[in-house]
Amino acid sequence: MPHPAITAETYPHKPAIIMGATGEVVTYAELDERSNQAAQLFRSLGLKKGDHIGMMLVNCRQFLEICWGAQRAGLIFTPISTHLKRDETAYILENCGAKLFIASHSLAAVAGEILALGTSRIKHYLMVDGILDGYESWDDSVGLQPAERIADEANGVPMLYSSGTTGKPKGVFLPPASDDVNAVHPLAGSLGAVFGFGEETVYLSPAPLYHAAPLHYNMMALYQGGTSVVMETFDAEAALALIEEHRVT
Repeated sequence: MPHPAITAETYPHKPAIIMGATGEVVTYAELDERSNQAAQLFRSLGLKKGDHIGMMLVNCRQFLEICWGAQRAGLIFTPISTHLKRDETAYILENCGAKLFIASHSLAAVAGEILALGTSRIKHYLMVDGILDGYESWDDSVGLQPAERIADEANGVPMLYSSGTTGKPKGVFLPPASDDVNAVHPLAGSLGAVFGFGEETVYLSPAPLYHAAPLHYNMMALYQGGTSVVMETFDAEAALALIEEHRVT
């Protein structure tokens, strides 16, 4: 169960991520390069091992690139539901202690409210696929970074929040099993073994990546050297077409 960086050395041109609607392909070599650049950007912003970041993103290729960059930088990354409003989002950002907030341009309304509201710990605001006053461009910022691995790689993990149906949302944190950046996340390893994920796996991901199951399954597929086909939004006919086109396993 290799880290994607190891798969990139063996199969650099193999598709790691395929976006469903656009057909955009991210190879393992590109995922390795972009996650390195993301880790470099995080360090340039002063983020250290164990720091938290918040992400409010629609399904896009940058989502998983950011996750893998955070993983390599030893950060705790918290994806946030795109359906939440200002106060709900602000609570999660404050509660997890996020020092960086990354949002999609299509969510600019909530992103602008979060910036105006402010939190005690967020120092940097970045936006994917567009720009908003007070936000820097993720794509421009990460593109300026070197593609080499950071010197102090560590093993970062996600921390997702409960839905909060009986109270405030609660962060669910499973510490990394090892400081080794190449160490497989325990959940990814166990799920991979149970469901037989491997290098030949082609996984169709039809659900929002901010949710626990899609996020873990996508990272599990990439830990195994497989390919993730990520739908931007779910459509039944499109899903059937993607299953046929990419021979989803």
